[in-house]
Amino acid sequence: MTKISYKTIKQSIPLLCGGAKRRILFFLLALLSFTTSLAQTTPKWAKKARAAVFSVITYDKEDKILNTGNGFFINTNGEAVSDYGLFKGAERAVVVTTDGKQLPVTHILGANDMYDLVKFRIDAGKEKLTALSVDTLGVQKGQTVWMLPYSTSKAVDCPTGKVEERVTAAERYAYYTLRLPMTDKLVSCPVMNEAGNVVALMQKPYGGQDNMTCYAVDAHFAANLSIGALTGNNATLRAIGIKKALPPTEQEALVFLYMNSGRAPEEYLTLLNEFITTYPTNAEGLQRRATLYVQSYRDSAHFELAEADMARALELNPNKADAHYALCRLIYTNAAGEQPVKYKDWTLEKALHEIDQALATDTLPLYYQTKGDLHLTLAQYPEAYAAYTHVNSSNIATAATWLAAAQALQLMGDTTRTAKVVTLIDQAVNTYAKPYPREAAPYLWRRAQALVADGRARDAIKDYNEFHTLMGGQVSAAFYYQRALAALEGRLNQIAVDDLQRAVEMEPDNVDYLIEQASVCTRFNLTDEGIAACQRVIELLPEYPDAHRLLGLCYIQKGDKTAARTALLRAKELGDPHAEGLIEKYGK
Repeated sequence: MTKISYKTIKQSIPLLCGGAKRRILFFLLALLSFTTSLAQTTPKWAKKARAAVFSVITYDKEDKILNTGNGFFINTNGEAVSDYGLFKGAERAVVVTTDGKQLPVTHILGANDMYDLVKFRIDAGKEKLTALSVDTLGVQKGQTVWMLPYSTSKAVDCPTGKVEERVTAAERYAYYTLRLPMTDKLVSCPVMNEAGNVVALMQKPYGGQDNMTCYAVDAHFAANLSIGALTGNNATLRAIGIKKALPPTEQEALVFLYMNSGRAPEEYLTLLNEFITTYPTNAEGLQRRATLYVQSYRDSAHFELAEADMARALELNPNKADAHYALCRLIYTNAAGEQPVKYKDWTLEKALHEIDQALATDTLPLYYQTKGDLHLTLAQYPEAYAAYTHVNSSNIATAATWLAAAQALQLMGDTTRTAKVVTLIDQAVNTYAKPYPREAAPYLWRRAQALVADGRARDAIKDYNEFHTLMGGQVSAAFYYQRALAALEGRLNQIAVDDLQRAVEMEPDNVDYLIEQASVCTRFNLTDEGIAACQRVIELLPEYPDAHRLLGLCYIQKGDKTAARTALLRAKELGDPHAEGLIEKYGK
């Protein structure tokens, strides 16, 4: 545009006359005023900087346009910032540059819903990007600032204004009140300083304010947004459906994977793929992906992928013992599951081979614990007991490993070792201090059973009582049945009678409980209760010989020989070996 000066206007006036002179003069002065204003509001840096500002279009799950707005690049690597509200609920987004090119948003790099900020990355391909330099000091009250709008025209008009107030946001960043023309279409446009550096992003106008009072948040705040290891799964980020970037460091990214392992398999696989692409030499990413393939997809095709990942992890992992252990756990988890997938040689024996490979390099107690678990599952009890003994002599011994050792010893079938079994379970219980927490309840239950086997039924009753207390009285019929059996062994007859009655009340159709109740009632001459229990069993299982025999005994106690003979004869017909002797003894 040709520059018009006052000197040019003055020289032109004599050539004019009358009203025409005044009209032309007014026009020329107005033109001078406009060009002077344009020069003031369009700094030299604007022509180049405008290419860093873009339009944003976000789309919902149905791929319909969700929102449109503005943003700008903060580096030439494709990182950019905008307002969070544009992206909330979005499944994909594109930016439209000043020359009309559409570039897809590939990753969300961070978000803050309180200050309405989002940081993201775009895929620029071979596109050369223009970015704004972020000023870390900002501007002060009274300084002049310019707003750089999105414009497809090379002649960009930058509204100018003043900083009315600067306060602190998020403890370390600036939040500005500006006196500057503002509309909804300018939200997230950059606020620039005199040097052409971006200092802030324009915020959404507050309702009821005049169109000259507006607000902006520190651009340095937006540029510093990131996804942390512990914050990457927060509600703010979850509200955006676009893929999230990993945290900035490898260690944080590993923690992030752990924290997000509960996501849907497809989502978690996306994160794992991203991690493996970013850190291709990290074996743990491969091991985690293999685990996901095995545990979530459950088919041979994914097992083959898992096998390849584990083979690569074995190559990469400098800790070969850990790599063998990881493969062992993967195979074991599948092979010992309720519905194992049959794949090549991935058996319990193969898992045992892998843990032995790990132990050949490093004798970690954890590896011995897994070895014990494998031997126990394979019913190799002496080997399991030996492995658990290694664990229990280490600093990782727990109530569970003491109990596992006791279980292995018990399953060897040597009844002379019942006292040793109790001693091992004592160790499990003793890992808890008195008063016992509820977590100790399963170990007290198992010790009670072991004490009965060792002939110490009255001590077992104490453990059963402690278990009952820890459970707040919320116990099953099986509890009362087991405590009744212990009470019978310990000659605590009333406890046995009462507990059997409770068990039957809780499960009135359980034949085992009813038969035991009938037997106890017969033993203690509780005739009517015994008859009722036997009759209930016969209703449930008419051809149960024990029920007919016990019913005959109850009738004998009651003095009804006819009914007793009928019941005993029926027991004999059903093959009861004791019925004939009872008929001969009591039938006459």
